[in-house]
Amino acid sequence: MNTNADLNVRLLQPSDHAEWLRLREALWPSQSDAQNADEMAEILANFAQMPAIVAQRPEGGLCGFVEVAIHNEARGCMTNQIGYLEAWYVDPEWRQKGVGRALVEAAEEWARAQGCTEMASDTMEDYPLSPAAHAQLGYEEVARDIYFRKEL
Repeated sequence: MNTNADLNVRLLQPSDHAEWLRLREALWPSQSDAQNADEMAEILANFAQMPAIVAQRPEGGLCGFVEVAIHNEARGCMTNQIGYLEAWYVDPEWRQKGVGRALVEAAEEWARAQGCTEMASDTMEDYPLSPAAHAQLGYEEVARDIYFRKEL
């Protein structure tokens, strides 16, 4: 059985681009190639302020990632410098093995190094596993928004 002890959790490197794209496409399958390219370029251009952290399998290739940034506000938070999980994904075969925890802990460590004392995240109903995963890592739900629209 693979565990997080078998992983190398580290900052994204240029050689990870194809695997990072694969993971992003798995997380957001309806996102266009252009949107992925734009977002990835923005992250790379602002990497010191919004890095991507990856989990590398022992045999090579990636099995998960987080993208983290600093926000000046977030629902339920009291400070104006908040670490924010922008994206978090682990390949299905690597879930429940500590990979997600290792990635989030690395993101939290990065946020602490930036002076943050709070961490925040969000999710959508499209990701039913996300609330439980957040709760397992000590995150508390602070709001639940439901938006409506009607075509006229």
